[in-house]
Amino acid sequence: MQVIAASDTEISRDHGERELRTRRQARIWRHANLQGIELFHGSYRSYRFAKHFHRIPAIGFVDRGSMSSYCRGENHILASGTLLLLNPGEIHAPAPADSASWSFRMVYLDERVFRSLSLDFNSHDFRFRQPFARDGALVNCLSQLHQELEQNGDRLRFESCLCNIFSRLATFHCETSYRRFKRKSAKTGIEKALEYLSAYYHRNLSLAELADLSPFSASHFLRVFRDTVGLTPHSYLTQLRVEAAASLLREGMALSDTAGVVGFVDQSHLTRNFKKILGVTPGQFRVPSKGALALKPRRISA
Repeated sequence: MQVIAASDTEISRDHGERELRTRRQARIWRHANLQGIELFHGSYRSYRFAKHFHRIPAIGFVDRGSMSSYCRGENHILASGTLLLLNPGEIHAPAPADSASWSFRMVYLDERVFRSLSLDFNSHDFRFRQPFARDGALVNCLSQLHQELEQNGDRLRFESCLCNIFSRLATFHCETSYRRFKRKSAKTGIEKALEYLSAYYHRNLSLAELADLSPFSASHFLRVFRDTVGLTPHSYLTQLRVEAAASLLREGMALSDTAGVVGFVDQSHLTRNFKKILGVTPGQFRVPSKGALALKPRRISA
């Protein structure tokens, strides 16, 4: 098993001057016997994530306390045991619901793994109906698998658990038919801007530069982009840079070099935004691992 442990990093610096205490930690890890899957466990008290999205499907649950999360235009209060089902591109932002500590666990699935599992139960790609749901049986299955993946174990056991989880997802939580977004023959200005951001995220881009790719003025472009994508151009650009940085760090690039390569002003700027979006510090991401998921910048459809 390859584990990135919070105790092995300087995560305490992201929680102010006080030393990191129990229930204030986060880690990401991958298991050698389950390729194409990444696991996350975060425990927080007052930490607030920035609005962000994942380019791969994410399944998880609140395992202690209550948390809130922005999603689909509103804030939701999520009690312990709430199922978290995020489609690729689903903008969300976990945050505390009250003054008590809270934690959640997530499973991020490589697109190929997700598609392979979903096609066993549905002729179409899976698409979660709602981002949050109550399903005690499914949460129990996820919790058991998640905790077992903190230790050594049998591959067949893990894969069997995953199949059971996907069977229940297909039955109760997924759209029975999902049609892929069909592009118009002529690309819109926003689509062109998304392509441009993905190609040149490392550059010091301007709003005028992006607006020139559309028929809109700079201010109109900003409004249309935000309404279409769900993030401002700058927030979207920051996400691309963080994902590129994660990929480079996994390949062994030094943190000090990575910041400049992906377009951040300095290392502290990278660290601050990395934690806001991924919930862990760059130091927790810098452990190379065979079969680790590579987060390469790719755009989502407008």
